[in-house]
Amino acid sequence: MFNFFLKGMAIGAIIAMPFGPVGMLCLGRAITNGLRVGLLSGMGAAAADAFYGAVAAFGLTFVSDFLATHARVLQAGGGLFLVGMGLRLALSKTTPQAAETPPKKRYAGAFASIFLLTLTNPMTVVGFLAIFAGFGLGQVDARASEAGAVVAGVFCGSMIWWAAIAFGGKLLRLRLLAHMRSIKRVSGWLIAVFGLWAVFFAH
Repeated sequence: MFNFFLKGMAIGAIIAMPFGPVGMLCLGRAITNGLRVGLLSGMGAAAADAFYGAVAAFGLTFVSDFLATHARVLQAGGGLFLVGMGLRLALSKTTPQAAETPPKKRYAGAFASIFLLTLTNPMTVVGFLAIFAGFGLGQVDARASEAGAVVAGVFCGSMIWWAAIAFGGKLLRLRLLAHMRSIKRVSGWLIAVFGLWAVFFAH
């Protein structure tokens, strides 16, 4: 069973490591809002990865078929979401302070927003299916306990990567606090451009 967990960890890390708009958001949040917000944002991404891992591990074809059918709509929705988050970040006039403590509702929002954003990329499940095939997983006759161990491993492997991103953001925060407003603007506009790109290629 532990062998399946380790395979899941490897898969979770492989899926999480490509650095894109979600990674930029998690890093930016850790820099501007602190370690806790960065970790919770990463946890949202890891939870979404675990969901797609479960779709692949348990052979939930009805879910993967639905995602494939509505891939363009989900991508466009995720792109618009990115545009909104990017503009909000770029146009924000507040400058974080060294000892800033975000309100509790921001913690919940940090998790939920990244979880939903990661789910809007249905092609992630295609990547999981391909990697699972390479690892010899996701077979129809696989036991539920084995599939569950793989999914738990996917979450942990993905979360290790996102935790590294968040701690990296914390270190950068200490060094770049004086330039925080400029960093927020630049990262916000970059995220908005990512969103526009996703919307454009969704049609």
